[in-house]
Amino acid sequence: MPSTREILDQMFVNLVKIKLDQDILDKMVPVVDGLLERLRGGLDLQSEQSWNRLRIALSGMLAHGWALGMNPFNSPNAHSDGDRVEVRVSRDILVPIEVLKSLRYVKRDGMGRIEKALFEPSAEVRVKEQIDIMLRDIEKKHWKE
Repeated sequence: MPSTREILDQMFVNLVKIKLDQDILDKMVPVVDGLLERLRGGLDLQSEQSWNRLRIALSGMLAHGWALGMNPFNSPNAHSDGDRVEVRVSRDILVPIEVLKSLRYVKRDGMGRIEKALFEPSAEVRVKEQIDIMLRDIEKKHWKE
């Protein structure tokens, strides 16, 4: 019988196309196992009350996972096969997930269409800016006019 770790790993690879890191699996396994322990023996799914109990348990599991950082704002940039994760933003536009992660502000018009979108500068741009600032500080300190 496969372990919870193996099942979670395969479910994410098969359904989400993401290979989870071991530290994320370490956090998820107790959540699933804890849910199973709480439901063991007390769930027959013949009554509406049992279905509600299962619904509450699954919702709690999702909320707990969200709290652990497993949410849309913590998505990997690549699928388990190494291909980039791309997200459909309209019928004919695919965008890499790292572009969406850098989205910081969206302004919409009266009809709900996007007028303006502001993105966080890339890491490369931020590093260049920091280097320029450090060089200016060194220049001011050592080569005063």
